[in-house]
Amino acid sequence: MDKNTFNTASTRTLAMLAVVGMAVVSGCGNQKGDDSSGAGQAASQPPANPRSQTAPEPQPEQPTAEQAPQAETGDGEGQATPDIQTESQPETEPQPEQPTAQPASTQGFAELGITDEVVGEGEEVKPRATVTIHYRGTFRESGEEFDSSYSRGQPAEFPLDGVIEGFSKGLLGMKVGGKRRVEIPWSMAYGERGRPPAIPPKSDLVFDIELISVQNAQPPQKPELASSFEGEPQDLGEGLIVRDIVVGGGQGEVKPGATAIVHYRGVLAESGEQFDSSYARGEPAKFKLDPGALIEGFSRGLMGMKAGGKRRIEIPSELGYGEFGSPPKIPANADLVFEVEVLTFTNPRELSVAWLSEEKRDNGLICRTVEEGAADAEPMPEDAIAVVHTLGVLPDGTKFDSTFDAGEPVAVPLEQAVIEGWKLGVVGMKPGEVRQIVVPPELAFGQEGQAPVIPPDTTLTFEVELIEWREPRLMSIEFVGEEKLLEEGITIRDVKIGEGPEAAEGQMAVINYIAQLPDGTVVANTFDSGNLQMVPLDGAEPLPGLRKAIVGMKQGGVRRIELAADQAFGEEGNPPMVPGNTPMVFELELVGVQ
Repeated sequence: MDKNTFNTASTRTLAMLAVVGMAVVSGCGNQKGDDSSGAGQAASQPPANPRSQTAPEPQPEQPTAEQAPQAETGDGEGQATPDIQTESQPETEPQPEQPTAQPASTQGFAELGITDEVVGEGEEVKPRATVTIHYRGTFRESGEEFDSSYSRGQPAEFPLDGVIEGFSKGLLGMKVGGKRRVEIPWSMAYGERGRPPAIPPKSDLVFDIELISVQNAQPPQKPELASSFEGEPQDLGEGLIVRDIVVGGGQGEVKPGATAIVHYRGVLAESGEQFDSSYARGEPAKFKLDPGALIEGFSRGLMGMKAGGKRRIEIPSELGYGEFGSPPKIPANADLVFEVEVLTFTNPRELSVAWLSEEKRDNGLICRTVEEGAADAEPMPEDAIAVVHTLGVLPDGTKFDSTFDAGEPVAVPLEQAVIEGWKLGVVGMKPGEVRQIVVPPELAFGQEGQAPVIPPDTTLTFEVELIEWREPRLMSIEFVGEEKLLEEGITIRDVKIGEGPEAAEGQMAVINYIAQLPDGTVVANTFDSGNLQMVPLDGAEPLPGLRKAIVGMKQGGVRRIELAADQAFGEEGNPPMVPGNTPMVFELELVGVQ
């Protein structure tokens, strides 16, 4: 991690409101920054439900590229087989006998070849089935094995929709208990490009397959949709039609950006076949109606609904899954019909337009009490840690951030608040109070602004709800045991002895800490910000002394660590907060070890 990175909360709000100290230890040394390349995101085709793109649910460990006959993508490369799961066989269970390697063929396969060596007596494989098999894959030309479930000692389970064409077609009609040889020409396997490095280009493949079990797809349901409606159909443009089955009786209407909890079923308009249903799963779905989060027709169709309402949404393919569809359930250019029941929803927080009182101060700050806090609570002092929800809006109404919408409050140390007017405006609030604060430019970001979010000379309006406040964490003055020189430049003293697992060299430590300069200046305090940090215990730069001083601590322990400059940030320091050749003092709590 770049040692100059500042430690801020996950929302932009905290970054704007307070500099809570440098992330002087988080992943320092050997760790790289967070991957923002999109790893772990959904496959290129959207799933067959209203989401336009979602992250996949965690799956058990899956076979590698060489461990399954995977489907070919549009560019000729293999695509990870979806939802492959395997179950290990008990060690005492005898393993199936592996097929004997066959002599290599000298001529390429002209077409798919199927030879039943043993005809099974169980259920027959049908299209879209999920199969459990043992198999061995070899190259036609060389006879060399490139993959085998027998070698791994456990069968493989996967849907036929997710494998190469020749493998999928080669299993059709096979019965449980059967053994079959399938010869696949390269055009029905991995194509001209192959699947490097395991499968060369234009490779004919041979699979010897033993079918253990099959789960055939159920015939598509055709649910009976509502036939009576309240009021007339509403044409929302571009072919999107909505019809209210029941007009809800709740307060307010669904607006863009809302978080809605709904039950729904979706069917293909042409055939009436159901492709998705929260009713069938037995639990409602929670959707954030942000642009791009769901298919456009679904999001637009929910607008204006009330809690308790039911609506039919007729979506043209252009506002659904378009020319590509969402295989295997939704074909290309398919019009869709959804029946949706809104159970509850929360619209994005907006600035209040009414308040109990208003105070205009000499410095230009305006403070409005929207809701009063607890009458018997202590008002928040100017050095407190404020745990708040906060909404920030520009003069033109543009919302530049909102922890209300994000769903999690932030902890802001007031002494380190960047926006002076925000700090002055919240001091004196009581838990439960909601206050609107209008901050003039000179008490915000002034003539420069803060690109790209805040223009120059901009008045900011905040609405703040104080959840709680707490006293800031200070360095301890009482200790357990005597001071100890761990090695030259590293002095430790325990504040509290932990009772959990002991941190060892090579592990990853999860910590809270205060970092302080010799003059008492605090440069980081994760106790106050609420941001746990992780640091590898490898003795590497920067802060080698800190890493070494954590080794031997027990989980739950708190330790004071004094570092000479060469055991901290050395000659370079960590500008702008830590000058070069500066000793440092840490108070550190070991929260966990990994």
